[in-house]
Amino acid sequence: MSHFVLLGLGAGLCTVLGAGLLMLKKKWDSQSLALFLGLAAGVMTAIVVLDMLPAAVAVSGFTMAISGNAAGMLGMYLQLKLWGSGAAAKADMRRLGYLIMLGIAWHDLPEGAVIALAGSYHEQAGWLIAFGLGVHNAPEGMAIAAPLIMAGVSKVKILAQVTLLSLITPLGTFIGQQAITYLPDLMGPLMGFASGIMIYIVIGQLLPQSFFHDKRCAVYGIISGWLLIVFASRMV
Repeated sequence: MSHFVLLGLGAGLCTVLGAGLLMLKKKWDSQSLALFLGLAAGVMTAIVVLDMLPAAVAVSGFTMAISGNAAGMLGMYLQLKLWGSGAAAKADMRRLGYLIMLGIAWHDLPEGAVIALAGSYHEQAGWLIAFGLGVHNAPEGMAIAAPLIMAGVSKVKILAQVTLLSLITPLGTFIGQQAITYLPDLMGPLMGFASGIMIYIVIGQLLPQSFFHDKRCAVYGIISGWLLIVFASRMV
């Protein structure tokens, strides 16, 4: 196994770390939920604006990146139509948690590939990117866990699911190693597609839910999420 794949695994497991840290919180209320849903919105928006879309444009050009973005938003819209709107609050929280997980899964794949792509040019760059991804994967784990905990999903089940999710990053690293040779034009559209999914989740789900529970705490969460990703991006 390539050491870059192992780096991707380490970065991915930081998602589990973030979810585990959040589980130490014993009491949940509307303000806490608004804060962490806002955090999720801030994290995902910052990843799209500062990372995914610029990288997609740089790799494949504006047209391909935006086409992938539109396809991701359309795909998410159709998926939500198939799932239905849901009636119970706990069902909504559960669905929201899994939507966040889906969006993060789609962006973890190309992010894992970035480790391999950067490492192919300079090994130190691969290490630095893996470290930076690990730092910002922790709040992603928190973003997934918060609504699932509120929905009453068992902590053991959440940790198991987030652990499976964490394996997508090293899978992306492995795919990235193959893409360097065989499919160099794939990464841009894929990152654009992932960003479209994440934008739709933020606008259609996270922001309405967080502001419904507590507007001020939602804003604090959004700002905190942005700052976390800005801090992580400066490490890359």
